[in-house]
Amino acid sequence: MSVIRACQRPLLGALLAIVVAPAASAQDESLTLSQALELAGASPSVDVAEAQVDIARGNQEQAGLRPNPEISLEIENVVGTGPFRDFRSTETTLAIGQRLELGGKRSTRVEAARAETSVAAIRAEIARADLILSVRQRFVDAVAARQRLRLAEQALERSRELARIASVLVDVGRDPPLRGLRAEANLGEAEAELAERRAEDENARRSLAALWGDPMPPAQVDETSISLDRRSVPVEPLSLLAIRLADAEVFAAQAIIDRERSLRTPDLTLSAGIRRNEEADARGFVAGASFTLPFGNRNQGAIAAAQAAARVSEAQRSLLVVESVRGIASARATLAAADERVETLENRTVPQAEEALRLADIGYRAGRFSLIELLDATEARDAALNALIDAREARDTATAVLARVTAQ
Repeated sequence: MSVIRACQRPLLGALLAIVVAPAASAQDESLTLSQALELAGASPSVDVAEAQVDIARGNQEQAGLRPNPEISLEIENVVGTGPFRDFRSTETTLAIGQRLELGGKRSTRVEAARAETSVAAIRAEIARADLILSVRQRFVDAVAARQRLRLAEQALERSRELARIASVLVDVGRDPPLRGLRAEANLGEAEAELAERRAEDENARRSLAALWGDPMPPAQVDETSISLDRRSVPVEPLSLLAIRLADAEVFAAQAIIDRERSLRTPDLTLSAGIRRNEEADARGFVAGASFTLPFGNRNQGAIAAAQAAARVSEAQRSLLVVESVRGIASARATLAAADERVETLENRTVPQAEEALRLADIGYRAGRFSLIELLDATEARDAALNALIDAREARDTATAVLARVTAQ
């Protein structure tokens, strides 16, 4: 254990330099997380959400408009028989009418449209928050894929060196031919692993670029640009985006009830005009008023439907409050567990696996250990490194999820 402690810091530093830090010469060509988020701002999903807001605003503007006046022209007693045979008995009436909305129709209609605009705006915020989460998750996946690719490249180099050494030892008679075959088989596995990791790396970068509609993936991602806040921030559940949306939907549902109730009151149409009688060569003013008698249709069905929709919105809000509290607690617990696993792998598992591999390599070169034992130590170290990459990926993903569930 003393040897492990003495080698822990330098070995871990070398590990971080190899597995985590990207090549310095490629930094300028790497896509950073902030750049990816900026590119994703032009995503079609954001355009759809913003277009929905524009639709709601257009409906709100339309809701505030008053009914247009109507003009009418009536010609009576024309082209008939007897005294109406010609135009001498013609009566011409030119009138202007205006429908007056009663019962607060316009104000309730505007309020309902304004509430629906608020709902659309919050949905657009949610769409952007979901997009940010997707970008962060896929960026983290791309970083992990590149780290696994780099590890596979290093494993291939080690396998080639082991195959070379095994061939020499077989030639000089120190090891049986079976050991050389085992080293060649290990080399083949490393080559296949590298091909698979290359495909995963390209697919991860393509998946990231697809978020902003680019068919060409970035050459590589900047692994040092993941700067997600991992602190446990206290959040008031009622301020979350999902609850804000639920509150807006409840308010909109109540506004729609008021709008539908206002439609029970019939509108009044007033008209005024002038009438000319050709036979008497006289003119006179006319005036009128009309409204619908609400005997059967008092919009009762639409009111009942709006009230039921309001109950649905209120019930969904109650469920969302409970679900949001559970989601935050779950995300925090997942992040805490991921942090603990990363710490264990960094401080104990990986350094110990590195030290075991170092001793196995020394022993193999000195003839004290067999090739199988060296390969076992190599596989154990690579498994520890892959576990560390997986743990960091899980931690960064959990951080992004926590940021999303606590978005306000």
